[in-house]
Amino acid sequence: MRNVVILAAGVALLAGCSTGYKTKGWTGGFSETQLTADSFMVNFAANAYTSPEQASDFAILRAADKSEALGCDHFTILNGSESAVTGAVTVNTAAYGQNTAISTGGVFPMVKPNSKLMVKCYRGQPEGIQAFDVAFIQSSIRGKYKLKQYAVAK
Repeated sequence: MRNVVILAAGVALLAGCSTGYKTKGWTGGFSETQLTADSFMVNFAANAYTSPEQASDFAILRAADKSEALGCDHFTILNGSESAVTGAVTVNTAAYGQNTAISTGGVFPMVKPNSKLMVKCYRGQPEGIQAFDVAFIQSSIRGKYKLKQYAVAK
């Protein structure tokens, strides 16, 4: 019984974590595809404990970081989409005493938000186009989520 309690506590700790700003792994994260020398796709797939707003913010942050890695200081979002993977988890628990048995559980919905962006980056502010400033976006989103300012994932 002690092992079951320890396992349940470990699962509960992991389950309460939203997807962090990192490369894609089993709990989600970002991935990218280079399309041309100055354009790329960014995808941020989150787990069910991450808000759609955070998934969108992290996709934009990745666009800024990737733009910086390409030597750019501005970028535009050419196209974007938000989606979600939906499902459900069934949880059953049972406890047995000397003369009693208790069983509880339920079905819990899960929504995993995704954000996809097609991005073009520029060296300098492009003429006649409203573009995002890489440094401003990095500072703004990192500040919002209390991420390290210089922990740029290249």
